[in-house]
Amino acid sequence: MQIHQGEPAAHDDARPEIDPHLGLDLRPETTVQRLDLSVSVVIPAHNEEPTIAAVVTEAFASLDRLGVEGEVIVAASGCTDKTAENARLAGARVVDAPIGKGAALKAGVDLADGGVVCAVDGDVRYYGDPPLVELLVGPILEGLADATITDLYWRPLYPQLWMCGFFAPLAGRLYPELLPKVGNTPWSGQRAALRHLWPAELPDDFTVDLALLLHWNRAAQRLRPVLAGDWVNPQRPKPDLMRTELDLLISSAVGDGRFDPNARAALEAWFDQTHRLMARYAPGVDDPQEFEARILERALTSLPDHLGTGA
Repeated sequence: MQIHQGEPAAHDDARPEIDPHLGLDLRPETTVQRLDLSVSVVIPAHNEEPTIAAVVTEAFASLDRLGVEGEVIVAASGCTDKTAENARLAGARVVDAPIGKGAALKAGVDLADGGVVCAVDGDVRYYGDPPLVELLVGPILEGLADATITDLYWRPLYPQLWMCGFFAPLAGRLYPELLPKVGNTPWSGQRAALRHLWPAELPDDFTVDLALLLHWNRAAQRLRPVLAGDWVNPQRPKPDLMRTELDLLISSAVGDGRFDPNARAALEAWFDQTHRLMARYAPGVDDPQEFEARILERALTSLPDHLGTGA
């Protein structure tokens, strides 16, 4: 059957009409209001003697540029060098924390008095303008977001493999609404949120970043990525992190009714296969972006069809 331009398809009669204004409260004036809140900057740090003073100084500079009252807290996580001493000399409030990024972050957040809490790693060197804290906190104070995460420009290969081979395929299946909220680098530890969005309980280890993403996905109305420029930090191997994050995603999705526990064995086999593919990257031989694209395609096509509960 030919359908000429302007003629509805035969089955269109069965479709109810959808009002294009459905759910919109259109107003001829702005509804965004600036928030008058103080800011706490929490810096988890483990033996960051060479960089901590600069990170603290830039945090204070951001508070000045934002024109807000605030504080900078360094959570010294099992430090054996001059991290704590250098942080105090730079003007930060220092708290001793157990070893573990999550444990350090929790220790700092527990002390935070600000209406907005911003987390910045103690070893990150950011070269963009405005500085990181201003970049993250600004949209929250302007009323444009209640939680933010940096969408970083320079991306090491390992986290990109994490994104293409693990997080995007799996979170995209279990939590599809999360992907557009977190940008290209959801693994980033540089993030901020209104104080009430920081949970009382956090994992002690590096899974804290993923745990915060999942929590903010549930609790934040407007979790948004913010574009960031060049940065650098030491690349420390975390060989077991992806596997523990798999467990965290599974347990979270089971609790949210999005994952069928009977599919766990198939998903773990998928993870092992994808991990082996990631390990085949050959520096100087493989083009990083082409390799990432191949990993993403393979991870998507091999992901088990049935993961949900069917509820």
